[in-house]
Amino acid sequence: MMRGRMRWPGMMSLLAVLVAAGGAGWPSKDARAAVGTLTVNLSETSEAFKNPNMGFRPSVYIGSTNFPDKEYTSIYKHYIPYTALENLASDSVQKIKDWSNTAWAGLENRNLKVVPRVVIVYPNVGEYWPDGIPHTDTAQRWLSDTYKNRMIAFIGKLGQAWNNDPRVAAIEFGLFGNWGEQHIWPDKFSDNTDRIPLSMQQALGDAYVNAFPNKKVMVRYPDTFVGYPFGIQWDSFALPDDVSGGNGEIARDTWRTQINSGEVAYDWGDQSNLGGSPDGTLGSVNNTNYVIDWIMRTHTSSLGWIAEYNAGNSAVAAGATSMQKKLGYRYVINQASYSGSVQPGGTMNVAFNVTNKGSSPFYYNWPVEASLLRADKSVAWKGVFTADIRQWLPGTDWNLSTKTYNNAPASNAVSGSFTIPSGLANGTYTLALAILDPSGWKPSVRFANTNYYSGGRTPIGKVGIGGDPSDQNLGSFNSLKSDNTLSYNLTSGAYDGGLSGGGGGDTQAPTAPAGLSNAGVTSSSVSLSWNAATDNVGVTGYDVYRGSSLVGTTAATSFTNTGLAASTSYTFTVRAKDAAGNASAASNAVTATTSASGGGGGTASYEAEATGNTLAGGALAGSCASCSGGNKVGYVGNNSGTLQFNGVSAAAAGSATLTISYLNGDASRTAQLSVNGGTAVALTFPSTGSWTTVGTVQTQVTLNAGNNTIKLSNSSGWAPDFDRIQVGTSGGGGTTGLLLDNYDSSPSWPSNNDLGKWTGANSFLNGAGVIESGALKLQYNNNGWLGSDVTQSLTGYTKMVIRVKGAAGGEQSHFRIAIGGVEKTLAEFSGNTVTTSYKDIEIDLVANAVNRNAPGQLTMTFWHGGSGTVWIDEIRFV
Repeated sequence: MMRGRMRWPGMMSLLAVLVAAGGAGWPSKDARAAVGTLTVNLSETSEAFKNPNMGFRPSVYIGSTNFPDKEYTSIYKHYIPYTALENLASDSVQKIKDWSNTAWAGLENRNLKVVPRVVIVYPNVGEYWPDGIPHTDTAQRWLSDTYKNRMIAFIGKLGQAWNNDPRVAAIEFGLFGNWGEQHIWPDKFSDNTDRIPLSMQQALGDAYVNAFPNKKVMVRYPDTFVGYPFGIQWDSFALPDDVSGGNGEIARDTWRTQINSGEVAYDWGDQSNLGGSPDGTLGSVNNTNYVIDWIMRTHTSSLGWIAEYNAGNSAVAAGATSMQKKLGYRYVINQASYSGSVQPGGTMNVAFNVTNKGSSPFYYNWPVEASLLRADKSVAWKGVFTADIRQWLPGTDWNLSTKTYNNAPASNAVSGSFTIPSGLANGTYTLALAILDPSGWKPSVRFANTNYYSGGRTPIGKVGIGGDPSDQNLGSFNSLKSDNTLSYNLTSGAYDGGLSGGGGGDTQAPTAPAGLSNAGVTSSSVSLSWNAATDNVGVTGYDVYRGSSLVGTTAATSFTNTGLAASTSYTFTVRAKDAAGNASAASNAVTATTSASGGGGGTASYEAEATGNTLAGGALAGSCASCSGGNKVGYVGNNSGTLQFNGVSAAAAGSATLTISYLNGDASRTAQLSVNGGTAVALTFPSTGSWTTVGTVQTQVTLNAGNNTIKLSNSSGWAPDFDRIQVGTSGGGGTTGLLLDNYDSSPSWPSNNDLGKWTGANSFLNGAGVIESGALKLQYNNNGWLGSDVTQSLTGYTKMVIRVKGAAGGEQSHFRIAIGGVEKTLAEFSGNTVTTSYKDIEIDLVANAVNRNAPGQLTMTFWHGGSGTVWIDEIRFV
């Protein structure tokens, strides 16, 4: 008999191979198993089919609990009125559970899951305000502490009810604003905006993070909840009128770990590429491809409204098939290898490689199972690999011309070694693979291969236990699309199969990154670059260390560490990691020194935990993932604990703006501030909502030329924890005042401005703009939007100063500025002109009747017919 390694294409019988080699048939009972490693190549199916948490996603609306069967639907959005779950603050979590059990009864038997969105106001349908929340004022009702505190408590209840409910695929944020979409349009708040304010984002965002560690959460707008682990529900998906939403989603770039979903809107806007209805989209090849382009660009998992198509129309059905094959993940096994024969009690090795040909990952760590099936396809033995399917990523950088990703999806290698029970009867079994829903440990996620058995398993080949396999005939395969036998359980015990002894087959660490180098410094940042590491399976990312502290993780081969102190040396190393959790040795170390902050004015940043500072009494440094340098200083106050920043540099004596970044999960706390040992001044630090949320306060200080000390203490109680301070100084023609942003990459762009509040941009020719030589470069052609939250009183300032230049000059009429309820072009605001050299253009806030008590968000829009390039060096209030 032929022994060793054999290959055959498709379903070619191994018996035919053996016969062709002059071999015999099934060996005697006492013969030693002889077939070695067998390798098979598998084919992708042409079918579109259902899979969990992806694809066409219809909606179930207020008052309905009807979840009809649809050809490609495994997931439904469910709009739920708030008062169905809670009316009185004293209502228990059990009320939510009881409602869920009634509304979602039987979904597990149909392998259906839901994405709930709880709404309080659904325009033209109803309002569902619970008892105890005043709501007569259409704007202020969303801003009260009563509303905020009630929502925080309610979100906690939702988490207790749904965080571990297997029927819940993900959570839509809901709750705030019309349709639960975090806006109150067409109404506006007093600052002339309609979006959820930053303070409410922080309060409710923290509540969702705490309530749902095991579920993914989605919000409506990509420019809200920046820094939170939330995906996006683009509810005007692919609509030309809301292209900024799609571009913002692309710029947010969180799809690798957070779900992006959406809804194609057919009730407003330009329908020329959408056909005005689901059938109008899917019945047209061009319209279908237009939406698919957006799916692939945004890495979208599921879509609503378009799911209401007529499957009886052949042209529409063809478009639906094409789209379903792109929406979400599509796992295709390319090749598999396995032990052809195994003795009872021996080791069976199984390996395969799989490619994700869809648009997004699967976002939960569901196990991959190998099983041995009897002739009747019942399971004789099973065991799970330690692979992480969340790392099976699609390609990136969708090419609109070729309709492929410029960066093709990786081939993911999975392998495991399994001990076969000594009591397993001798004979021939079919080796099959499946991805299990942990709620019941049943096959659920299916591979997109022609090899398929009803019930969710992908057969690979025949294995002989106690001898060689009798044949390699896998029999007939079943249709993926027509299989409606899958289900899951509402409760689940421990997995009752075996475990791979091969660590997912991957215990080999990546090589250490080589060539780590300093790519550039500013007074508050260091940019690094290095050569890519290699791995036997694949490198998934890099951890960047400053000294012994982890300061960031990236999938790229470059990283910028911001928030550093000026004129200070830092040492960095980088480690590569793979999907199995193996980490490489450290790269070469590189030491970089930040530049001095003086000479030209600007903002210098000083970390609280920096080794040059003085921590006395009980003050201690500790880790802080949300802090700029990865650490903070706590236990300041209570009489003895003090934090003193040393070496705070000023080019010249004079006034400076001091921004203190802090964390305070309690009610308001205080601290005393002393400069250069002078008289202490009391400062108040409002609650930031949690001990992981960073806020800022500002004050003016007088500094000496050269180095200064700034000391924080509290002789009568505890101060907040401190992240860093930022000192805005004048010099060399600079101006004092309140710095909004100087675009020096500290903080990084886009993220927060120099007030520590949200800022970002989208829809420019160069995306969100780029930082170039310490200025924000914006390229536009009748497009582009920039926003920067001010959201604090400006009553101490009378002017806004924008330092700007243009590529051609004369760009002052190309864009409109809105702040404090007033919107005008820069020319109308200032009466000044943009030139090709940097120029400080002043806007008189008082003369222009800007509401300085509530300025809201500063915005700039560039869709007023102009084209060109501008560079914004700085924006401040004086």
